[in-house]
Amino acid sequence: MTLINRLRALSVSRIMLLVTVLVALLPVLILGFHLYNSAWENGWREIQEKHQLIAQNLAVPLATYVNDHKGMLSIMSETIPMIGLQRKNVQPLLDKTLSSMQGFRSLILMDMHGKIISSASIGAKFTNGFANSMANEKCYLKVRETGKWKISKVKPHPITKQPSIYMGHAIRNKDNKIIAVLLGEIRIDYIETIRKQVKFGKKGHSAIVDQTGHVLVHPNAKWMAETKDLSDWPIVKKMMAGETGVTSFYSPFMKGNMVAGYAAVPEIGWGIMVPQPESEVAAQVNTLMRSHIIWGVTGLIIAILLALVVSHWVTGPLDKLAKAGRALMQNGLEGNLPSIRSHSPKEIKQLGTVLRALISSLQSSRDEVHGLNDSLQQRVDDATQQLREVNERLEVAAQSDYLTEIANRRYFEDCLQQALSRRSGDIDHFCVMLIDVDHFKQINDSYGHAAGDAVLNQVARILERGMRSGDLVARYGGDEFVAYMRCSREIARQRAEEIHAAIENSTVPWEEKSIHITASIGLYCQVLGINEEIKDVLQHADKAMYSAKRQGRNRVIDISEESIKPIIAKQSMSD
Repeated sequence: MTLINRLRALSVSRIMLLVTVLVALLPVLILGFHLYNSAWENGWREIQEKHQLIAQNLAVPLATYVNDHKGMLSIMSETIPMIGLQRKNVQPLLDKTLSSMQGFRSLILMDMHGKIISSASIGAKFTNGFANSMANEKCYLKVRETGKWKISKVKPHPITKQPSIYMGHAIRNKDNKIIAVLLGEIRIDYIETIRKQVKFGKKGHSAIVDQTGHVLVHPNAKWMAETKDLSDWPIVKKMMAGETGVTSFYSPFMKGNMVAGYAAVPEIGWGIMVPQPESEVAAQVNTLMRSHIIWGVTGLIIAILLALVVSHWVTGPLDKLAKAGRALMQNGLEGNLPSIRSHSPKEIKQLGTVLRALISSLQSSRDEVHGLNDSLQQRVDDATQQLREVNERLEVAAQSDYLTEIANRRYFEDCLQQALSRRSGDIDHFCVMLIDVDHFKQINDSYGHAAGDAVLNQVARILERGMRSGDLVARYGGDEFVAYMRCSREIARQRAEEIHAAIENSTVPWEEKSIHITASIGLYCQVLGINEEIKDVLQHADKAMYSAKRQGRNRVIDISEESIKPIIAKQSMSD
């Protein structure tokens, strides 16, 4: 109660300054929240457009790399039956292929009993233990059993213990019977070279896993050496399932949350992920937000300065009239009210003119009172009637917009506040419609402000024709209008569309030209008596109107569908 009394004791200039700060601060906060969400959406979009795209693009050379070597094994499998399985015949072919296809680390031809017929290798010499291990190689066994091409998972080499991958191809005779299996060991260093070329930010990187989720290439050399199993990672599970997309996960290697694009390599089942620390994305968002905050604070300071100027412009003449009025009262109406300067607001100049006329009338009545006692009552009645008419004109001027002659913003908000304060026994709907003339600045710039005034007047007339008994339409400010309607959401939506069509189909004749106008309309409907603040109602309508603008203007956006249903359900439960 003390705060309310203090607010009532404030001067008009301070109230105007306070309201201006609040009005300027509210959209800044709303815009800041929207910008923060938009910045994160843009960050995720960039990850999807870059990280995911790179992961998908990396799949192409990897698939090509594997397919090229698969094709070479296929060619060799057709050549070997023609030259015979003897080692002296096959060995030159293996040596020549190994030297020409640098992606192979070794080539091994094995018979159907698991014995090595011939082999060629770079770096490592084969031993008896190696021959025994190859006889149990799953890739060899699957090719021998099915006759189909196979590629193994990444595993330690039996001799060098380095990560190795084998691909196998069946050798068939002219009767299409499998007579041997050709194995090729793929070099992983080429794949690692491709991976190292992908970097993002300071700690962004790429990694590739095989079809079982084991590390194929990774920035962590230890993980590569031990072919670490990452199959329990959610992102790896998605790649193993053949999915492509963007996700977030915790990385034990980076010890932090990561955002990553990922893709699967068709046919061989490998997975490629391109992760980047989420903190780096957050840093980009925070940098953008700091810039917007600086601009928002700058705008708020400018708004306060403008509020001080406008406050002095509006309240200066009023203060001058108030002081002169007190002086007249103290001196028994001796003297005159000062003239109001021509650059003062129109309503204040009207008030000064009316007050001067009133003072002149009172002074005349005072001078004639002694000689006209018999007509005193009549003259008092006349003066009272004049005062009533003056007050009525002042009230109309205070409630109306000087240009369009419809209600002004203050009167609209007072009426809306009264409507929200009423309680209804039944579910009684109301709707608020916020209308903004599209490209109004361009109309002013192209045709002049007089043409802009004509456009505003035409829109006001269209809105008046669209209202019903009990509705109220007002000029909200600049090129914005607002309407209050007592009807259901469905009827309000229909009337909003009718008004939108009437505005779109109308033209304003101006200097032998026709100005075509459109409007963006935001609609918000609610139930009376739900204890909702006027600022929240107007904020919802404003949000719907700005949504119409963002979606291309010249449309109606209804934001109330999701908010009415829960309230109606709650009202029904309470009844």
